[in-house]
Amino acid sequence: MRHLLAWCSWARMAGTLALLSLFGLAHAQTRLSVAGDVAFPPYSYLVEGQPTGIDVDILAELSRRTGIEFDIQLMPFKRVIETLRDGRVDAAMAVLRSAERESFAIFTGVLHNSTYALFVVQGSSLSFEGLESLRGRQVGKVRGFLMGEAFDAEVAAGKIRLSETATAEQTLRMLLAGRVDAISGQVVVTRYIARELGLADRISALPRPLLPDRPSFLVLSRQAPVPDKEALAQRLKLALDAMHKDGSVQRIEARYAR
Repeated sequence: MRHLLAWCSWARMAGTLALLSLFGLAHAQTRLSVAGDVAFPPYSYLVEGQPTGIDVDILAELSRRTGIEFDIQLMPFKRVIETLRDGRVDAAMAVLRSAERESFAIFTGVLHNSTYALFVVQGSSLSFEGLESLRGRQVGKVRGFLMGEAFDAEVAAGKIRLSETATAEQTLRMLLAGRVDAISGQVVVTRYIARELGLADRISALPRPLLPDRPSFLVLSRQAPVPDKEALAQRLKLALDAMHKDGSVQRIEARYAR
């Protein structure tokens, strides 16, 4: 009997230790530097020099639930990926998944979903039925944004001409200046910027998406000196999953709806 009680006590202790290992001592303070896009409203942007937006608010709630503190730094998206790859930041937000990015990033939970469409000026005759529709055309996009392997192959072969900018607003202005035939834009972001600039009636999104709805993740840098990254990634994922399930993310998004 004594041996049975001892075994039960050991089993309970082992289970407790396993949970603490998984959740990284839920009340222990961890501080992570996080890079995000400086010009990606309503998800991340600056207001009076302070990071603002849906993803910023999601991280604030994530911090409240996990005890992890996030130091958010906003910058052009191409630099987000570069600093993440090099380990100059611990994490990055709103990153689409790809095999190449998985080599330097650990993907945790989803922040939001992104659909990319082609935007044209009102009255344009351009239609989009597939990448063949863009051959011989000039297309704009933000540096670092993924458009898919098939699109990249068309660009590499010289069949689609590509113009890149640092921000979504710059691509929009490039379109309106007639420097490109179309731009690839995240639908929510492009429409938000167009409304803010009073340009919503001058552009339209083509009906067929360039990229289907895809999740944008909070990711950890494989190069950053953060201990127990795999356990930390699981802890973040579980908390973000819970926020989607209990409606917290949707309530945050609703605050930015127009």
